[in-house]
Amino acid sequence: MKIAIYSRKSKFTEKGESIDNQIEMCKEYAYKHFKDIEDFIVYEDEGFSGGDTNRPEFQILLRDAKKKKFDALICYRLDRISRNVSDFSGTIEELNNYDISFVSIKEQFDTSTPMGRAMMYIASVFAQLERETIAERIKDNMYQLARSGRWLGGRTPLGFKSEPVEYYDNEMNKRKMYMLTPIKKELNIVKQLYKKYIELNSLTKLEGWTFKNNIKTKTGKNFDISTLRVILKNPVYCIADPLIYEYFDKLDSDIAGNEKEFDDKHGLMVFNKHDIKKKKVTRKDESEWIVAVGKHKGIIPSSEWIQVQKMLETNSVKAPRKGTGKHGLLSGVIRCKNCGSTMRVKQYKRSYGTYHYYNCLLKERSRGIQCNIKNLNGKEADDLVVKKLKSMAMDDSFLMRNIESKKKAIANNTNLNKNKKKQLESKIKEYEESIKNLTLQLAKNEQSIAAKYIIEQIEELDKKVKEIRKELYNVEEETENSLLEQNNIEILKDMLSYFNNNIDNLKFDEKKNLIKRIVKEVTWDGENLEIKMYGQ
Repeated sequence: MKIAIYSRKSKFTEKGESIDNQIEMCKEYAYKHFKDIEDFIVYEDEGFSGGDTNRPEFQILLRDAKKKKFDALICYRLDRISRNVSDFSGTIEELNNYDISFVSIKEQFDTSTPMGRAMMYIASVFAQLERETIAERIKDNMYQLARSGRWLGGRTPLGFKSEPVEYYDNEMNKRKMYMLTPIKKELNIVKQLYKKYIELNSLTKLEGWTFKNNIKTKTGKNFDISTLRVILKNPVYCIADPLIYEYFDKLDSDIAGNEKEFDDKHGLMVFNKHDIKKKKVTRKDESEWIVAVGKHKGIIPSSEWIQVQKMLETNSVKAPRKGTGKHGLLSGVIRCKNCGSTMRVKQYKRSYGTYHYYNCLLKERSRGIQCNIKNLNGKEADDLVVKKLKSMAMDDSFLMRNIESKKKAIANNTNLNKNKKKQLESKIKEYEESIKNLTLQLAKNEQSIAAKYIIEQIEELDKKVKEIRKELYNVEEETENSLLEQNNIEILKDMLSYFNNNIDNLKFDEKKNLIKRIVKEVTWDGENLEIKMYGQ
């Protein structure tokens, strides 16, 4: 079996167990408790804190664990892995998923035994408790901050900037908090957007109006429907008065303050509005919001803001579903070469049948102001791409010749990497053998003058081993990527062959999905179509 050893020391000092001592103790433990040890893989992070797991050698260890390069991981003490209970528990769970045992010598934590697995379960329970406690503490803090009406940071909404304000707390200590201060020009735009939406009753029409009048966002970009929706739904612009208090009270929102504080002057601050999980942001139900009166002035009357919310809700229910028609095989892959926007399929009916064409989205949104590329006949474009893909699937096509050429290049590169890997592994073995011999010499000449030079040689060889291990890791990664690319090319070749033989007999949705898997992008410049394939 192969044993991984991880060692970490926060600083390059003489205090605490050195990296070398940690490794030696881990090896001694392994020889006593594990049988048939083939090799040790050592990962060392010196000068790194245990506060988080973002350490170079530790990250390599995790990647190697995923590839099952070792059967057990040993460390000197639990906090060498992480001082954070949640991080530690997550690492143990990950190792467990890969069927890798974990041992900590100091705490006698060994997941290869029943007692060790029980300890792991206890650790995960404490990790969950820590997460829940932190979440509760955050909510409590959020409620207290909400009462202060301060701005907690992040991207400021259109119409405001964030500025620091100094104040004194109850103990007369100087503190700093941030408040929203108005940008008059931007707030005028916000007011226009609210009034225009009530007039037009459509986000699409409102978007077109901003294009026509050259009205831009805070960063100078064009407004799109999603940005406009965010502005129109943001309570920060709403004037805090008894009517909006009643509105949020009926929604069971957590209101920080009483009705008297809603003074018909200031704007609102809302906390706990979004849920962020794995970089995905979702809007929480209003019943989970914490609503407070802010320090900034409100600009939209509450009756107007509530009216806009009801209109948005009604229009979202009426909005048609997109992408459910049976026309437009290229929908989702075709783009305008002129401006880079996606091209959307549009259908129109005549007495003699239903037809479709592809229309540039920016052209549609700007009413032809920012892009005026010709619309594309849908049936002609679909037929042309199908015909082209069929020709690409022929054995003597340029694409197939290119695929074969790539396969040969990948095979040659893989062979070169295999040879390089052997050379590097041989070099590591040679250096490790030298270290072993020098260590024996050191044991015999511990008190002699030569000991100093032997130690220097060992350290130099050890440094070389680490450098070669990193190079070896890069070679293995490159080999893995090459094999993945080769596999993708084979899949593309098989899919093209399947496409050529079956496309005429497939249903519309099957044709569309197959094209999406083969074609990376189709671009239209107003005259010609260009097809880009995956793997090209």
